[in-house]
Amino acid sequence: AEESAIAALKRALGALNTYLASHTYLVGHSVTLADIVMTCNLYLGFIRLMTKSFTSEFPHVERYFWTLVHQPNFHKILGEVKQTESVPPIQSVKKPGQPKEAAKPKAKEEPKKEVKKEAPKPKVVEDADEEEAPKPKPKNPLDLLPPSKMILDEWKRLYSNTKTNFREVAIK
Repeated sequence: AEESAIAALKRALGALNTYLASHTYLVGHSVTLADIVMTCNLYLGFIRLMTKSFTSEFPHVERYFWTLVHQPNFHKILGEVKQTESVPPIQSVKKPGQPKEAAKPKAKEEPKKEVKKEAPKPKVVEDADEEEAPKPKPKNPLDLLPPSKMILDEWKRLYSNTKTNFREVAIK
């Protein structure tokens, strides 16, 4: 699974690297929302997962990332950005031996606990509904105005059925 994730990341960074070989930014000639989103997506990878040796395969992506991170507005939000020196170890999902057997009794006990927890929750939801119900809706200021003397249906009929200059007919 890890190898396939690394291969997918390399394919994506390779495609981005190819595009950035002839462009400074993703869209146009200045920083856009696309650049902000892409930099924020790359940020976590650069500070936690992608070492210098890994990203050296994608020089245009590196240039792009560091160019944007050093922009004043990025620097205000992200602060000083440092690329990770090493990849954190991956924790094993499966542990051999007795933990599998111990997990089975726990699984049997958990449904009983969940049933007990589910009963009080509907009461909390009902209490929340009772609290929200009495709030009146604010009145629309337009409802306070007097009714209009203009008959809108009549005006629409006149406008739709006039084949000549509407201005001459409407002013009469």
